[in-house]
Amino acid sequence: MEIILFILFIVASIVFRILKPRIKGYLGERRVSVILSFLPSDKYKIINDLLIEVNGKTIQIDHIVISVYGIFVIETKNYKGWITGSDNSEYWTKNIFGNKYKFYNPIRQNKAHILALSKQLGLSLNKLIPIIVFSEDAELKINTAHNVIYTNQINRVIKEYSEIKFSETDIQKLYDKISLLRTISPKVRKKHILEVQKTIATKQYLVQQGVCPRCGHSLVLRNGKYGNFFGCSNYPKCRFTNPIEHRNRYFLKKLAKKIIRNLLK
Repeated sequence: MEIILFILFIVASIVFRILKPRIKGYLGERRVSVILSFLPSDKYKIINDLLIEVNGKTIQIDHIVISVYGIFVIETKNYKGWITGSDNSEYWTKNIFGNKYKFYNPIRQNKAHILALSKQLGLSLNKLIPIIVFSEDAELKINTAHNVIYTNQINRVIKEYSEIKFSETDIQKLYDKISLLRTISPKVRKKHILEVQKTIATKQYLVQQGVCPRCGHSLVLRNGKYGNFFGCSNYPKCRFTNPIEHRNRYFLKKLAKKIIRNLLK
């Protein structure tokens, strides 16, 4: 009995570690939703957790705020620690007590969302305003001119925009049009999760094979300010980099998932 309980504890620990980023992400998005709800309802219309399908691919947007001053497209990151990066970086870094972890550049991520949304709505890009929101548990050390802010700053930043880009009539039309784009089918949501997982797995596989996932050139070991890392041999045309620890975490996650599958058989 004790052995069974021990095994269940190990499995539960592994499952929690795998699901923890999703749980934290959901809580961060939920908090931003609550804060956005305090914006004046006669001036701003809010859509949370928008999943749309574009050319057979799914895109998930955390929050959209529609106003006469533009459409704010918001990406939420509920991370802790020092956050470093720049506009052109493939990845940003979060540093928690000396432990460094890489995550995909949210400016690039949100840019893809804005491009897809502008095409679906037939709007020019200057009418969509990107905002990246981090929790107050993070310490932002980002080199960027974009809106990369803390959660408690979001309403103030939105209200700072005063240039009229839409009419009052346009606002309701845009809200209705975006709402119609929403897909809530469980199958589509599952497809979106699988697409994200496939994209991540493909990039990880290419890196494991020593191939740059951005341009296809070979990766070479380089020595940087913060230690060794893998960089594209096509530098400076391609600035893709990948930390060495990514390889170890990739194999650890793969091993954990294999253990879970075997125990559930």
